[in-house]
Amino acid sequence: MSEMTNKSIEFLLNELNDWVGSEITIEKKERDDFDINKLDLNGVEIVRQVEDEDDYVDPFTIQLQGNGTVYQKDGKSAKLPLDSYELPIHELQSIEASSEFLTIKTDRATYVLKK
Repeated sequence: MSEMTNKSIEFLLNELNDWVGSEITIEKKERDDFDINKLDLNGVEIVRQVEDEDDYVDPFTIQLQGNGTVYQKDGKSAKLPLDSYELPIHELQSIEASSEFLTIKTDRATYVLKK
């Protein structure tokens, strides 16, 4: 990772750690797919992922820990499969931040996190 990417990741971790204890909304837009999740954020950490042959899984992610819900297009909701949500950071392109939102752009998707 480049020095700029390391600084961006450090900034992102600091911002997210300030949000621990809050309920957050995570909106992900990837091509024609749009997901909405809510999470009671109780921890943040960088996680090294298992390598995959298809290059679909990023080698490192920021894991947002806590109980959460996935909201589907048909109005139904379901519990997150794990007690966490992972943000890819391998191809991090930009981060915008304010006191109430973070916008994270990667090579594959845009994530908007709101308190």
